Amino acid sequence: MRESNIPNKILKWYDNNKRILPWRKKTSTKNREYFTLVSEFMLQQTQVKTVVPYFEKFIKNFPNLKSLASANDQKILKHWEGLGYYSRARNLKKTAIKILKEFNGNLPKDVEKLMSLPGIGEYTSRSILAIAHNRPYIPMDGNVERIIKRIFLLKEEKEISKENLIKKKAFFSYSKRSNDYAQAIMEIGALVCKPISPSCSICPLTLNCKAFKKKDFLVKSKNKLNKTKYFEACIYRHKNKYLLIKNKKFNFLKNLVIFPMNEINEKKFKYSLSKKINIKMSNMNMKIIISENNKLKKTRDSLLVDKSNINKHILPSFTKKIFNSLQN
Repeated sequence: MRESNIPNKILKWYDNNKRILPWRKKTSTKNREYFTLVSEFMLQQTQVKTVVPYFEKFIKNFPNLKSLASANDQKILKHWEGLGYYSRARNLKKTAIKILKEFNGNLPKDVEKLMSLPGIGEYTSRSILAIAHNRPYIPMDGNVERIIKRIFLLKEEKEISKENLIKKKAFFSYSKRSNDYAQAIMEIGALVCKPISPSCSICPLTLNCKAFKKKDFLVKSKNKLNKTKYFEACIYRHKNKYLLIKNKKFNFLKNLVIFPMNEINEKKFKYSLSKKINIKMSNMNMKIIISENNKLKKTRDSLLVDKSNINKHILPSFTKKIFNSLQN
């Protein structure tokens, strides 16, 4: 199945079709490294179209490692607000500090050193090596997985295992223009080999694709368990002000501002007559009772937020969704 001109086909497609993204613009080596670092943190579990405006605003306020490392935590979180997974923002600052202290302000050039930085794992380390340092790595994101599964028509549990997908990734082996090549393959997955209705007529890999030949584009995924949990959000309100607390109780949204909450059992949720909302978070389906109480019950680490002034506070999307349910 391997053809020597596959890399050339992929790069030709990329040169003619790649998206214009702010972290891809030609700039100095220092800026390229920093732009790659920030964009890769933001792109963890977040779509490109969502990241673009956040990235542009973030770079405007924190143009380099030094400005990020010395910035106030609250200011960083405010510019991250709405992206979710706020631990990424905290880890990005910690990483900036560590790069300045231990690596003389330069992004490390090997996997082990990169993975020693907060918030950088296997995938992100390889992305940085490929994109910022032009090393011959092809990071295994969801787009690359999907292309491999379709090219080889992988369906069985054993076939779609991480180990087998890594072996099959050798199909793409290439050493020139590594930064463009890695992005090109991910770009084909994002724009052409889409999860639903892939655009095979413009794909540079159709001649090598078993899924195209069989007209079977269904992509099998390993089963992920989404847990359903039940909660009661306690809404303490006085006039236009609502009581919020710093979350030290639950593992999700740690240290962020939420409404006071308790985990409850399914039976209590089912038979409650209070308003109910559903919020999906990571691998958890949250079913929430909204219990309103006009009597304020202030606690440690709590604050009062005026509903007309919520934009002045750093609030996770989760809290804003509950706020919106109250307005409705």
